[in-house]
Formats: sequence, structure tokens, C-alpha cells
Amino acid sequence: MNINNQWTFNTMGHPMGYVAAFICLGALIAPSALVAAKAELKVIAIDYPPFTTENIEGDNGIAFRLLQQALSDSELRVNPDIYSTARAHKLIRTGHWCASFYPPKEASEQLVNIPLAEQPIKLGLYRKRQEGPFRWDDLRELSGSQVAYLRAVARDGIGLDMTNAGLVIFNVESVRQGLQLLAKGRVDYAFADNVSGAIILNELGLDTNDYQFSQNLFRALPMGIWLNLSCEQALKAHQVLTQRGQGIQ
Repeated sequence: MNINNQWTFNTMGHPMGYVAAFICLGALIAPSALVAAKAELKVIAIDYPPFTTENIEGDNGIAFRLLQQALSDSELRVNPDIYSTARAHKLIRTGHWCASFYPPKEASEQLVNIPLAEQPIKLGLYRKRQEGPFRWDDLRELSGSQVAYLRAVARDGIGLDMTNAGLVIFNVESVRQGLQLLAKGRVDYAFADNVSGAIILNELGLDTNDYQFSQNLFRALPMGIWLNLSCEQALKAHQVLTQRGQGIQ
């Protein structure tokens, strides 16, 4: 009888064989079981590369990498939920969520933002290059111009500021679409941030030197995660992240 047959006989023919088999099987699956046992932290996001994006070879973008790194030693497992801008906006407004890279209208005792990196993300406008710096003393100086801006949030916050200043909003579904319209001359300006804007222009095969990012900013926001502390998993994440401190690298 060869060794393989003897193993089969001992395992299947003796009660202790079953015990040994289960011990060996347990040792093999234990690491996976531990991962599966982690509590799931669902994180709302939109497709906004390079920060948040659809799953590409297990990589959901810079923001998700920072969050996963910060929670790597915790009992939480990050689960990206990527939605359209309109859908994400609607979900956030319901209040029934745990974590999100898509911002709520404003912070509160229950809705808090925890920074994941030291350098802020700068939100402004892109235009085709002109002579002189791209800046304004009053946003109303751009009155009558068309600006590509995200449809789902055009009536709130920055979108409302632009409308009140007399800019004409051209609704788009993504920053990428807005920059494409700018390249084609369909709009005068396109809303974007200082990091992803340049990356998207490169991806579109456009020379970034042909475009200018505004010196004026609408916001300078930390790259952070929004947590709804009414959610148990979000509360756990808050405890872990605040213990690590701000400016997680």
C-alpha cells in the first residue's frame, strides 16, 4: 500500500482520520475565514479617477488605497460602492449610509470628515490657455460664460455660487466629459480639481500646456472620508482613524 492509499484508508476508516482532515482543512482556510469575518464598511463613491474609480485589477483609486491602508489592522473591510453622481447624491440625502467619498451637503455632529492625507485637493476651473494668469477678483467677472459642471450638484454649493455670479452651467455627468467639451470649444470653462484634471487631459491625448487651471479656488479640501456616526461600522472606523491621527500617509 502506497503512502497516498494509506492516508486515504486512515482518514476514511478511522474517526481520528476525520479529525485530522478537518484540522488540516481548518489550517488551510483560516486566513480566508479571518478576512471574511471582518465587518463590512460600505463606502459610497463616484467614478472620479484617479481618486475613486471602478474596480481595475483590485485597485479602486488613490482615496480607497489610503482608506484601506488606514484600516488594514482593524476589524473592518472596505467595500467600494461606485455609483453615478446623481445616484450617490440621492443616497447621501437619504441619510441611510455609513461612509462616503461623495460629500454630504454639510458636516454635523453625526456627519464628520476624517482626512486621509495632508495635501488638500484644490477645486477650480480649467480654460484653454490665454495670455496672463487665470484669476478673477470677483466671480461675476465670468458672467455669461458657459462652464461644464456636474449635473447632480449644479443647484447646490459651488454650482449655486456660479449661477448666482451669472455663469451658465452646462450639465455634465463627469469631470472627464466637461474637459472634453472644453477641448472641443463647447464651453468656456470646465470644473475640475488640480490633480485629476491634468491626468484626464493626458488620457484624452491633450497637451496640458494648452490649458490653465485657475489661481482662484472654490474649495481646498482634504482628501478624506465622510463617516455617518449613526452607523455602527462608521463609528468603529472613526475610532480607528482618529486614534491614528489626521494626515494619514
